[in-house]
Amino acid sequence: MPVPAQKPATDAASIRIRRLVDSLEKQETEGLVIGHLPNIRYLFAFTGSTATALLSARGNFLFLDSRYTIQGGQETVACTVEEALPSADEALARKIIALGLRSVAVEGAYLTLNRFYALRKHLPRRVAIRHRTGIVEGLRAVKTIDEIEEIRRTLRLTTQAFDAIIPAVKPGIRERDVAAELEYQLRKHGARKPSFDTIVASGARSALPHGLASDKVLQKNEFVVIDFGAYREGYASDVTRTLFLGKPSSEHRKVYRTVLDAVRRAEERTRPALKGRSVDRLAREHIEKAGFGVYFGHGAGHGIGLEVHEAPFIHPRQEERICTDMVFTIEPGIYLPDRGGVRIEDIVRVTPSGCEVLTSYTKELIVL
Repeated sequence: MPVPAQKPATDAASIRIRRLVDSLEKQETEGLVIGHLPNIRYLFAFTGSTATALLSARGNFLFLDSRYTIQGGQETVACTVEEALPSADEALARKIIALGLRSVAVEGAYLTLNRFYALRKHLPRRVAIRHRTGIVEGLRAVKTIDEIEEIRRTLRLTTQAFDAIIPAVKPGIRERDVAAELEYQLRKHGARKPSFDTIVASGARSALPHGLASDKVLQKNEFVVIDFGAYREGYASDVTRTLFLGKPSSEHRKVYRTVLDAVRRAEERTRPALKGRSVDRLAREHIEKAGFGVYFGHGAGHGIGLEVHEAPFIHPRQEERICTDMVFTIEPGIYLPDRGGVRIEDIVRVTPSGCEVLTSYTKELIVL
C-alpha cells in the first residue's frame, strides 16, 4: 500500500527530537527504538493503537501495519512512515542496518522479552542493543504552554461533568450507577473517554484507595469517595472529591479536615527544586501529626499528561527534583479499615515561584 509523504516537523517536535538525539549522543548510542504509544504520540503525533518508531540523527521512521499507514501519513510529523512488512521487527531491523547504526537503545520499561529476542535475532551482532529507561519520559515531564492549556480544558469538562451528577448522589443509588452517570456526563461535556476506571467507594468501602464502583447501595451517614478523569484530545485529567451523605460526626469532620489541610499545605509550599519526596512530605507530615499517618500508605501524587500516571512521581522515595512547568497531582488520603476513608486530589502546575492549582472545583466537604 502506498505511504503518504512525510510531513514537516513542527517547532515543538523539532526541539524534542533534537534533545533526544543529543541525549543519545552523550550516551554513545546512535538510535532509539520506541514502542510505547504515548512516547510515539509525543514525538510524532501518531494516535493509532500500534506502532514502532526509530529515532536517530540519520532519520526518524514510523513502522505501521496496513491498518494505519494512511492515518499515519495524515497525522504524523517529523518522521517517514513505512509499512511494517513482513513484521515491524523485521522492518525495523532492516532500517537499522541500512542506516549503518552501530548501537540502538530500547525502552527497557516497555519492550517485552519476546520483542527483544526478535530484534536481536534480526540484527547482526555488531549492532549493540542497550537498555534505557525514562529518556522520552524525562522530556514529557516538563510541559509546554500548549500542553498545560489542554490539561486545563480537560479539567474544565471533568469538573463540569462532576457538578452535573451531584443531584444524583443520594441514598438508595448504587455506586455503579453513580459511575455510569458520571462517565455519561464526561462524554456529554466533550470527553473522548474516561482516563481510567471510575472509582466510587462509599461507607466502609471508601477505605479502599482504588475501590472500583460496585453494586453497593449508598446509605446515609457515610463518605463517598469519587475518583474520576477523562481524555479530551490526548491529555488526561484526574480528580478526586469526597462527599458525605447525611450529617457528618465530629470524627468525620476531623478526618476530612486533616486531609484538606494536608492538600493545602502541600499546594502552598511546593516550589521548584524540591525533591519529589519533599513534596510528599509536606502532605504526609501533617497527616502524621494528626495521628493518622499509618492510614496513609500511597504516594502523595503523580505526574499527568498523555498518561494518567507519568513522571514526576511524588512519593517518599523519589529523589528527583521538580521544576517549573511540571504538572502533577496532589492527593493525600486517610483510609480507616471498616470505617471509611477520605481522599482529595487536585492537579497542580509548578511555577517559577510556587505552585498553581489547575483544578478549580471546591475542596470543602460537600454534604448531601
